[in-house]
Amino acid sequence: MQKFKRVWNSLNGKYRVVGIQFHDEITATIFVQVQGRKTSLTYNMRTKEKLPKYVVDACESIKQELTFLCNHCKSN
Repeated sequence: MQKFKRVWNSLNGKYRVVGIQFHDEITATIFVQVQGRKTSLTYNMRTKEKLPKYVVDACESIKQELTFLCNHCKSN
């Protein structure tokens, strides 16, 4: 089973975004880790409202990149 993974760290070190997508899944799973919290947030419409815009932009960028990679992999 092929897996795609992307990681982004904010410049201030407060946020870390991890995106994972398996080749047989339709959409990527995006986790947001916040410094000082023990649990990660799963990125979705509800958490989107609680995050700064630059973190949301990073999440969306990773989601698009993983979707592209996975779709490209399926077509080859």
